[in-house]
This record gives sequence, structure tokens and C-alpha cells, in this order.
Amino acid sequence: MTDYKHAITHYLLSLYYPYENKVAEPFLKYFLTHFDGIACVFMYGSMINPQLSTPTSFPDFYIIVDSYKTFYKSNVHTLLNKMLPPNSYFLRLDQGGQGMPSKYCVLDKQALFNTTHYPAIKDLFVAGRLAKRIGILYVKEQAFLSEFIDNVYNAMQFNVMFALSEIKTPFTLEEFIIHLLGLSYRAEVRTETQEKVISLYKSEEAFYKKVYELFLQQEISKGTIKLVNNKYLTLQPYFEDNYLKNFIKHSRKRAVYRWPKSIYTFSDYVGYLELKIERTTGEKLVLSKWDRRFPLIFGWRHLFRLLKKKAIR
Repeated sequence: MTDYKHAITHYLLSLYYPYENKVAEPFLKYFLTHFDGIACVFMYGSMINPQLSTPTSFPDFYIIVDSYKTFYKSNVHTLLNKMLPPNSYFLRLDQGGQGMPSKYCVLDKQALFNTTHYPAIKDLFVAGRLAKRIGILYVKEQAFLSEFIDNVYNAMQFNVMFALSEIKTPFTLEEFIIHLLGLSYRAEVRTETQEKVISLYKSEEAFYKKVYELFLQQEISKGTIKLVNNKYLTLQPYFEDNYLKNFIKHSRKRAVYRWPKSIYTFSDYVGYLELKIERTTGEKLVLSKWDRRFPLIFGWRHLFRLLKKKAIR
């Protein structure tokens, strides 16, 4: 009998590590120089693949730490991360006289486990990102590498379980992957459209087909789905419809709850949003000094305008 988990984790490990990216090098150096207790750093997002990146793209990172106590000097940041992980930060590094922006999120090992393993998962903020292609830039101890990949596997498995429970009709491998990749966008208030999900799939088509075909073969071996005439059919959904609906709704609420936290943890959250919205929608925000100074009070009119124009969903 095929050990599908071993096959999947072996494939992920061979593809994810070591990942080299010239744009990421100065940021990785900064992280390792300025922070203590780093266990792992990985890169995700549009700059993973040249097909997705644009002139306005900037790198996105996750820093996995041994514990918040060793990483943070602030009890406030520790508390915020424990309450609603992860904390997100905005960083600009001077590169050739220009400030290169980036975003990084911080999780400790326990939070990484909780955000990737069912039933502890409360939203798709972490698990949704790990269902997509990433690249591991640094691991302090090789022993943690297999543990990290196991977390990735479990995040992918949860997305597989969720997608299989939602799809009610026979589906192809490609239809399944596109549906699964779209879960994290539906579970947050995002600017990306369905076209972004399709381009994401196309940019790493070989990877997604390989890894998620293995997952579907694993489901066939468990009897939860079957393959008939080159289409899959779910026989035993993992979750009921109410759970699926409430999970997405709850996940979107938690995404909104993160906004005030991010305004506090980011050095320039409003500037980050300007870059993000213009990059993904083409909409340029015209912000007053009051919008910038008190975004939680005066920024809502911009949100409502973007919602009305369907620039964000």
C-alpha cells in the first residue's frame, strides 16, 4: 500500500528547501542579524514565481520562532500574537538608494501547529497560505525541517478536506485545485479576483497537479472519493454545510479583527495598504492627513467605496 503522506512530504521537502531568491537575501540577512530565536524563515506570495510578480510586487515572509518570549522584547506584541496569530509587520530596506518594501509575519512553533492542524484551526490565514507554493529560506536546526513540512502537509490536508466537502458534483483535478486555491481568498477580505486564483494555479501548474493528485489518490485509498470517467466524486464529505459556511464567515471576521492589530504592529500600515490595493486592483487611494493619522476612524469611507466598486471582496 502506498504511503501517500511520505510521498507528499518527500516531494514538498525536495521542492521547498533550500530555496534561493536574490530579492530575499538582504531581508533574510536583516532578520537573522536583528532578531533572536528564529527557527525558520520561508517566503510566499507573488515573488515566489516570476510569472506572478509585477513591477510593484514586494516579498512576503513568515518567521517561525522558538517562542515569543525569546523573540519579542515587548509583552504587548507577545500578547497580541497569542490572542490572534500571527502578528504582521512592514519593513523597508534601503537597496541602491531606494526603499524596498516587504511584509513579514511572526508565529511561534506552537501557534504554527495550532493554525495548521484540525480541529485547532480557526481560520485560513496561515493554513491557506501553506496550501500554496512556498520556499524555505532558512532553518536553524535540520531536525525542525521535517516537523515544519509535517505542518505544511496538515495545512494542505485541511484545505483538501474543506474543498472536498464543498464540491457537490463530479470534478476534474484542475477544477479541484482552483477551488482549493480560492478558499483562502474567500476566507478573507481580499482585493484579488478569480482571475488571480487561475493565474496562481497556472504559474505552478506542475507542482499543484503533482501534490494534489497525490492527496486525491490518498482520499481514494480512504474511500472518501472515487474516480469515474476521469472525474472525481466525493462519497463521504468531511464537514457539514453549516460548518463550511460558518467557518468561512468566522474566518472573514477574524481577518477584519486583525486590521486594528496590524495598524499597531506595522510601522506604516496605511502605506502598505496603498501599495497592496494599487498593485492588485489598479485603484489609487487619495488619502488625507486625517485618513493617515486615524485610519480606523476616517478610513472606512475608502473601504466602502472599494466594496461598492467590487475592488475588494
